[in-house]
Amino acid sequence: MQRNSTTRAVLRAAAVVIALAAAAGAQAQVSFSKPYLGGSVGDTDLGTGIRLFGGGSLTNIFGIEGQIASYGSNKYQNGAYTYKDSAWTAGAYGTASFPVATSLSVFGKLGAHYFKMKQTGPGRSYSDGSVELGIGAGVKWQFVPQAALRADFENIGGSGGDMISIGLQFSLD
Repeated sequence: MQRNSTTRAVLRAAAVVIALAAAAGAQAQVSFSKPYLGGSVGDTDLGTGIRLFGGGSLTNIFGIEGQIASYGSNKYQNGAYTYKDSAWTAGAYGTASFPVATSLSVFGKLGAHYFKMKQTGPGRSYSDGSVELGIGAGVKWQFVPQAALRADFENIGGSGGDMISIGLQFSLD
């Protein structure tokens, strides 16, 4: 039952992103511009996470972003046995960005991600992957024309999918 409600939530999020992009397209010329690549390091529910991302603008406000991220791993003891949890994700967001000062902007993200969690222990290994709703927000400081400092918060799939990160974004223009 959980998978059906998650699938419905992801489909609703995708419909919202498409509707927002269509509304933006009706108001402005839509074309992919201002491409960028970046990376960040942050804190996750499992330890230190690493994220690589790239995207671009569709309008002055709306854009798209793809990412792949490792949520790190966590080892723990239970008696004489050692267990390990790890996770990774790959997905895409629709983004909206709003300037608050000349070189400072805030942004929000909504999209869908494939989230994979793996648990290993003595004599057993379990993994589970599913498509999950991703939501995030952050701030970007454009300190030089070709580079920006970003701070992001993301949640993918509810509990267990949080990442707070800081990183650099590089313009490909």
